[in-house]
This record gives sequence, C-alpha cells and structure tokens, in this order.
Amino acid sequence: MKQHKPGKSGPLTKQALDYHKKQFEIPYRSTVAFCDWLEKLGCINKKAPKAVIDIGSGMGANLFYMESRFPLTTFTGVEKNPFLVKQGTAQLKKKRSSRSMLVQGDVFALPSAYRGKYEGLTSYQTISLFPNFETPLKKMIALKPKWIALTSIFFDGRVDARTIIRDYTLPQNGKPYYENLHNIYSIPLVRDFLATHGYGEFVYTPFEIDIDLAKPPDGMGIYTETLANGHRLQISGPVLMNWYFIMAKRQNHE
Repeated sequence: MKQHKPGKSGPLTKQALDYHKKQFEIPYRSTVAFCDWLEKLGCINKKAPKAVIDIGSGMGANLFYMESRFPLTTFTGVEKNPFLVKQGTAQLKKKRSSRSMLVQGDVFALPSAYRGKYEGLTSYQTISLFPNFETPLKKMIALKPKWIALTSIFFDGRVDARTIIRDYTLPQNGKPYYENLHNIYSIPLVRDFLATHGYGEFVYTPFEIDIDLAKPPDGMGIYTETLANGHRLQISGPVLMNWYFIMAKRQNHE
C-alpha cells in the first residue's frame, strides 16, 4: 500500500486523489491508532455526545471514519481546497453520512461563530505543511476547544527541521517539480507554546505502523523499513517520518 500526503492547493494528481478516496473504503492505520489513543485518553467515546472540528480535512475520509466509530458525535471538517470539499461532500453523501460536514475555509480565517462551539479539535498530518507551527496553532487555540489533538512528524527534543520537498516525478503548475513542506517540529517547543496559551495538560506518543508498506519506484510516498528489533521506520523520499500523536487540554474551561 502506497500512502502519499498531497498538498493543500493546486491541481490534484491521480496519486493525490487516490490517497483521499482509498480511506473511505479502508481507514489508514494511523487514523485508527489515533482514534484508539484519543478514546483511551477519554477525549472522545461512543456514549457521550460531542462536537469536534477537524482542520485540514482533505476529502473528509477521517471524518467518515470517526463518525462511524463515535455514533453520538458530530464532525465539521475545514478544508482550504474547494475541489477536495466538493469531491469529499459527494463522497460523504454517497456513504450516507449524517453527522459529518465539510466546509471550505482557511485555518487563518476561521469564522468567529466557531469559537466555543466544539468540544475538541483534531488535525491530521497538517502542521508539518505550515512554515511554522505557532501561527496555525494560535488560530486553533482561538476557537477555545477543550482539547486539541494533532498527528504530524515531530522530534522529542528541542530541535526542529525545516524541509522543502521538491518531487521531480510530479511536475505541476509549469514547474518541473511538485513543492511542499515536510517540517519536523520540536515536541517540547509545541508543549511550551500550548502551555502559555492555557493548554497545560499535555501528552504525546509515537506512532509505529503495524503493517509493511512497499517502497514506491520513485518520488515521495511512505514506505517502511524494519529494524533488527522488529520496529518499523516510516520513510518518504529522503525524509524519515517521525509520526507522533499530541493531545493538549485546556486547563481553564470558562
């Protein structure tokens, strides 16, 4: 299975479109593990009604999986790319989704009506695509959810890496390459930033995939290499994908 996280704007390649569509049929292992983790932490469960907003939802396959798993929760997905919103809305309708909704929007211009409306906020594999983590996190914090949960590539020390990907196997927009960010942010710095904004209860865990992924013939696309101790590394092109789950709760719930 080849997994590829496309960018948030510009025309979609068949590879990028397939990435979104496939998860409507079979949820990715990271999505399942993330929801397992959030349920274990008590953020979300099958019995308590909640409203959750998801930032950078793509076509909304994550919403559809969460809806099927948590029958009393409603999900609003915010996605900047209008094509993904249109395609995802059609997919959700086809799947007879009743508690998930995709809206076109930008994390940097979220409506004030969203403030205080949602119990929790999720964002899958998105933070690393921004040139810094502080600005988008500040916009998410402004919505005042009780908890914020992220999946992305992180490092558990006070070091980060700013990486620009140029994939010459996917020429786009008149350029001979497809360009995107794969930034790796420091977990301690993210924790300190959230704490200064009232989210002082902070937990994180690494995500290790439990299946093998084949290496693509060229270009980006996540695959696995197995170490002697049985642990799997996830790699995409030249980047080691250090996936982590992060959750922070707001200490003051006024």
